[in-house]
Amino acid sequence: MATKRRRRTSTSAVPFFPKSMIETNAIMLGAPFVIGARMMQMAMAGPQPSEKERRETQRMVAEKVAAAQQSALAFNQAMFKAAMDVPLAMMSANPLAKSMDTVASAAIKPYSKRVRANRKRLSK
Repeated sequence: MATKRRRRTSTSAVPFFPKSMIETNAIMLGAPFVIGARMMQMAMAGPQPSEKERRETQRMVAEKVAAAQQSALAFNQAMFKAAMDVPLAMMSANPLAKSMDTVASAAIKPYSKRVRANRKRLSK
């Protein structure tokens, strides 16, 4: 008795949705709000900002430096891991497309995390 082989089909309409795209969209949608809110705060403060406004400006600069450091570290770690995965992927015919998306996502994530947090904090 012959058995029919079933063909595997993907249940997802989009089999591979890049994580880096999600992180980039978070920045794209949140950054204009954060920039607008901070510009309004600086404009309202005028030439003599209060201590609270000075702290917000210092926080803004410190966040960017910290995000750049975290991004560089995450990028290097993801690149190292991707480089270690290449020989195994070549032997197993595993696609490497997700490796570069993982690297890009790791580099972008610290920025998108800060944008989301700032948008939430500044919208109160």
